[in-house]
Amino acid sequence: MPAVLNTNVASLWASKNLLGAQSKMADSVERLSSGLRINRARDDAAGLGIATTLTNQINGANQGARNLNDGISMVQTAEGAIAAAAEMGQRILTLATQGANSTYGPAERSALKAEMQQLIVSINSITNRTTFSTNSLLNESATATGIKFTIQISNTSTDVVNLDAAAFRNVGTASTFTYTALTADTDVSGLADGNYTRYVDVGGVKVAKTLNVNGSDYLLDGLAFDKANYATLYTQSVGAGAAGSAAALSTAINSADNTATFQAVQTAASTYVTALSTQRSLLGAYQNQLEYTVSNVTALSANLSAAKSRVIDTDYAAETANLTKGQILQQAATAMLAQANQMPNVILTLLK
Repeated sequence: MPAVLNTNVASLWASKNLLGAQSKMADSVERLSSGLRINRARDDAAGLGIATTLTNQINGANQGARNLNDGISMVQTAEGAIAAAAEMGQRILTLATQGANSTYGPAERSALKAEMQQLIVSINSITNRTTFSTNSLLNESATATGIKFTIQISNTSTDVVNLDAAAFRNVGTASTFTYTALTADTDVSGLADGNYTRYVDVGGVKVAKTLNVNGSDYLLDGLAFDKANYATLYTQSVGAGAAGSAAALSTAINSADNTATFQAVQTAASTYVTALSTQRSLLGAYQNQLEYTVSNVTALSANLSAAKSRVIDTDYAAETANLTKGQILQQAATAMLAQANQMPNVILTLLK
């Protein structure tokens, strides 16, 4: 190597190596301080792309697990309401069996009928109050099918669990019954002798009553009724929608007054309880499905997080070794740069 003054090649190379050692040591410090192997795209462009995709999947899976747990809570809410309605259905069946016994007279049967009608009112109340996050859970018709709710499981739009409307059928009489107030005296006085179902308002709920007409005598559930009070009575009709599961049972109860009609209530009550059992079974199946899906999605999130960690997280064992190497190289390069900067002094010796 020639002895020159203007260009200190050894110093240039030592300076270059010092800068390289400092840059690598700075990278090691950044990775150790942040805990991330990839802090910017230049660190590993392909790895950053993979990590971003994995992050999308992990976030979707984590939110999907929360969605599924909300779905489980919703299904449990609906199933609990149906269980309460089923208990009342069983009570109605018991009362109907009691009323079908011919040892009972009109007064006893009237009392049994009144209790059954009040149970129908309670069942309707269950239907109306069973909501989840403002969504009515039991408002589908007794023959409803199709998708009622969709549970989103991940960041993929098609990855869903669909809950059928059959599991959320109206367990009451109907959500579309309308009541019309009687508006003329002839609505009552013009009736032929016999029993008629009319309704009265009890706290905003229409309760069925038996209006008995016998010449000039009027009885409402066995109590004297003044026909001038016709404005307190309502007639019932079904709107455009289909009736709920208890519609046939309610109709049978309103007509119950002898052994045969109480037997008809028995049949209707048995059918009603069976329908509720089927509906609860479907909700139970959905609950199991959602719980197993939560387990799967949670495991998926854990595995994806482990894969992301392998790509993006700092390996402290390897990085501390790199930092130590960088520190030694920096010290060595600094020392060699100092030596290289002293090399032109040799020319002074030649000039003496």
